[in-house]
This record gives sequence, C-alpha cells and structure tokens, in this order.
Amino acid sequence: MTSLDLVDPDRISRFGYGVITWIDKDGFPFSVATDFLLSENGEILLKKPSAPPMMPGGRVGVLFNHITGIPTGGYTDRRYMLVWGRVSEDQGFLKLHAEELSEWDEKILPFDKLCAAAVP
Repeated sequence: MTSLDLVDPDRISRFGYGVITWIDKDGFPFSVATDFLLSENGEILLKKPSAPPMMPGGRVGVLFNHITGIPTGGYTDRRYMLVWGRVSEDQGFLKLHAEELSEWDEKILPFDKLCAAAVP
C-alpha cells in the first residue's frame, strides 16, 4: 500500500504545514511543525525539522490542520487530516509512508453532524 492509496493529494495540498509527532530516544513524545510538499508522484515529503532526530523507520503521526477564525467570534472552514506511518530519508526530506488515516472536513460533514455521529 502506498501513501496515494490512503491520502488524496488534492485534499492534502489544501494544508499549509504539518505537525510531526514521534517518540524520542528517551521515550517522550515530541512534536514540531514543518513544511511539506507533494512530489510529482504524489508522495508526501516533509521538511526535516531541526529538532531532536527521529529514529530511522520510527512511527510518526503527522497532523495537517486548518481553521479560520470569524472576526465576530467562532470558527469556519475547519478541517484536519491525521496520517500515521513511518518516515525515510529522501533527498534531504523525510518521505512519509502512510499506514493509517483519519480526517474531517466540515464542508463534507458539518460539525453538528460529526458530534451527532459520535454519540452512542
């Protein structure tokens, strides 16, 4: 399975950055925001953060999110995509090999319907 099998390149291209989370060598979670780009093949390439190094092949979570504040209060245009997988070095970037995906976009599923669907 490739990242393209899980992640829609058109949808992920609507995000401006990602937040990578991994477990460091001492067993603590660490998160850092980073830029990303899509290769010509639709692969997700993350800019290598200047933070503590990740373990090669280690599992990571990458959160892509967007929210627009309304000047009078509240929010609109909310969406996120959370991709779990592993990373490998690729020409100065970290290539994300997606294994799991969860996402929400209020233009597809309004917030009230999302909440109603979560109630048992």
